[in-house]
Amino acid sequence: MHEQPVTFDAFLQSTGATNEDLETHRVPSGQRWVLHHVAAEDKTTACTSLRLGIKRGTTFLPMEEQKSPAADTLYSSQDPWYLEAGNILVARFNGTTSGDKLHLYVNGVATPVEP
Repeated sequence: MHEQPVTFDAFLQSTGATNEDLETHRVPSGQRWVLHHVAAEDKTTACTSLRLGIKRGTTFLPMEEQKSPAADTLYSSQDPWYLEAGNILVARFNGTTSGDKLHLYVNGVATPVEP
């Protein structure tokens, strides 16, 4: 198996809950994802914070945070992300307003992992 593209565009309309999570699919067994572009935005209003991180099982591990991100402004990670089998990439929006339009954009490659 050769590298295959990983592209993920997610959209969620906020319910106004304390935290709203946008998630990629779980990385399949036998693969590692190398994500070259990870970006998120609240297209409607400013929120309290935006955290990018990895979910392992039910545990969310925040890796980057943007405090008070401006509305309709794309926030991108500057470094590649490496996700192992079973991991999920998460954009966690804190303090959104009900009805906000939240987006997550991901591009990278899936590489095979030897068993």
